[in-house]
Amino acid sequence: MFIPGHIIDQAIDAVMSARDFCGNERDAVKQIADDHGIADKAKIVKLHRIANFRANARWRTAQIKAGVNPKHIF
Repeated sequence: MFIPGHIIDQAIDAVMSARDFCGNERDAVKQIADDHGIADKAKIVKLHRIANFRANARWRTAQIKAGVNPKHIF
């Protein structure tokens, strides 16, 4: 089940935006999937998992760069 990198990148950005604006991450990823014609539910779930995992990593990296105390980074 291959998902192109540019779609994953857009899903990561959508997850980060949803977090910034207290939106629904799952709906944001579903919208990206719809925009690219992905209708397979298993593929959408996989896209959400990948995007969520990578968004968490991006967020942790941003916290470290900002100087957040490591005991507060999870």
